Amino acid sequence: MLFFKRILKEPEGGKTVPRKERRGPPRLPINAEFPLTAMLGFDRRGGTVAPMGRPGGSVWKGRLLDCSEVGARIVLGPAALASRDGFCQLRLGLDGFNLTVPCEVANLRVESDGVHFGLRHEFKDEAVRNAYRQLLEIIALGATLKPLRKTKPDDSGYLVEQYVGTQTRLMIWRERSDREVAAFEFLLKDCLVRAAREQPVQYLSGADATAAQPAPPAKALEIQRLFNWVMPNLAPAVPDDARNFLRHYTTERLKS
Repeated sequence: MLFFKRILKEPEGGKTVPRKERRGPPRLPINAEFPLTAMLGFDRRGGTVAPMGRPGGSVWKGRLLDCSEVGARIVLGPAALASRDGFCQLRLGLDGFNLTVPCEVANLRVESDGVHFGLRHEFKDEAVRNAYRQLLEIIALGATLKPLRKTKPDDSGYLVEQYVGTQTRLMIWRERSDREVAAFEFLLKDCLVRAAREQPVQYLSGADATAAQPAPPAKALEIQRLFNWVMPNLAPAVPDDARNFLRHYTTERLKS
């Protein structure tokens, strides 16, 4: 199941888009606050992993540390050492959306916080691959943000900060007197989330800030959901006070 139908579209015709050959696809770090559940399932018989609770299979809850197009890293409890078969399933859940990714164990090591499994994905279903690519897009929108320029005043007199990542840009406006955050504009692929202090949040269609229009209700709901998911996984480069300002607007709900 795709996470989004309107704002993160699958490849046209359901076909996969060829990935450029490159060494080491970038790993995207996942913050502990990101509301993604992760489980790793094994079947000692080497076949399809049995549902939790049935004999022959074992499923362990864990925390996903990072992921990429070709693999992922997950940390499990010490008891997971009992299951180290090569074939496994990575089961991911996000707000009622569930995704099962077939994997092989590429490596494992024991650390102070648990057993770290390095996984290599083994996609056989294009629908699963496309849904997983959408999940990577969601994670990348926040995780790849980096400061583009230092704070400086713009024509309005506010101090402006800019952070840029993969298909995303975060603008922060601050008061000159005390440097308090006054407003933000968050570009998420080809839509915008915008708000100012004591003003309601806006969900807009279009990547051009001067031409963007209010999104229709159904699309606005998807933009809101995307914004709420991106927020807990912002890169460390975004200051805490800016995070707190944006986080306030994740609590505002649209009516469907």
